[in-house]
Amino acid sequence: MAIEVPDEIKRELLSYEKKWDNLRIKWINFYKIHLSIEFLGEVDKNDLDSIIAATQETAATLKPFEVKLDRIVLGPNPAEAKMFWSTIRVETEMKELRKTLHMNLHTQNYNYEFGPFKPHITIARARGNQLKGKQTNVILKDLKFQVESINLIESQLRPNVEKIRLVKSFRLGE
Repeated sequence: MAIEVPDEIKRELLSYEKKWDNLRIKWINFYKIHLSIEFLGEVDKNDLDSIIAATQETAATLKPFEVKLDRIVLGPNPAEAKMFWSTIRVETEMKELRKTLHMNLHTQNYNYEFGPFKPHITIARARGNQLKGKQTNVILKDLKFQVESINLIESQLRPNVEKIRLVKSFRLGE
């Protein structure tokens, strides 16, 4: 599950590439940047209708809201980081989105073990342990955008290839 990130925010995040040009990391393609709000992992095609129904129901009950970016961090685990992430300030609306989505997935009999809530925008990936011992101190000031919809996307990560495909988009409040 993801939220589309406006182009001006993508450009701002990718402008930090210069800061870490000494590292051999792969920056995410501009058109693939999104705010990850839930990672469902491998999904059986038989479960897709349930996931779509739950996401549609979730979107229908929520109103558009604002997301504020917080900082650039190493993730998912800073001690063994493989990515540069932009985190967001998790406000009430984002918590409500996740809570409602979980409830609706459960109602649709989609059994999934939800991990800790870490909404983020992946901006770069590293191989091996290049980021071990590295730190970031980038605070993102005044970066925010309006969320009008949530997207169900399919993501396939393979060596040297990342494929992202929009399965369906759901407008909030509809």
